[in-house]
Amino acid sequence: MINFILPVLLQIGFATITLDDGHKIESPFIKKGEVYSSSGFLIKIGDMADIQSALNGNSCLIRVSEIKSRFELETESRVHRCSERINIFRKSLDESKVLNENLQLQLKRERSEYKKLLMGSVVVTIALTATSVYLGTR
Repeated sequence: MINFILPVLLQIGFATITLDDGHKIESPFIKKGEVYSSSGFLIKIGDMADIQSALNGNSCLIRVSEIKSRFELETESRVHRCSERINIFRKSLDESKVLNENLQLQLKRERSEYKKLLMGSVVVTIALTATSVYLGTR
C-alpha cells in the first residue's frame, strides 16, 4: 500500500488528514535533505496512516471524554481544597472577632477603672490641698 501511496504523494505534493468534523490538515511532502520555508514537525508516512485511522471513528470522542473527566476531577479537587482553605480562614476570622470583642470589653473596663482612679486622685489631691491650706492658715 505504501508503494501506491508514495507515488501519489509525490505527484500531489502533500498528504491530507481529515478529521471527523470535516476539518482537513494538509502535510506537505518534503524530500530527504530538502530545506523547507517554515518550521514544524515532520510526520512519517506510516505515522500519517496511524493518525488518520485514530482520528476516524469514536477515538476522538473517547479522548475528549477522557480529557473532560480528568478536567472535572481536577476541578472538583481544586474546589474541595479551596473550600477547606476558606473554612480555615472563616474559623480564623471568627476567632479574631471573638478576641476583638473580648479586647473591646477589657478596654472599656480599663477606661472605667482609669476614670475612677483619676477621680479618686483628684478628690484626694483637693482634700490634701484643703487640709494643708486649713492647717497652714490656722
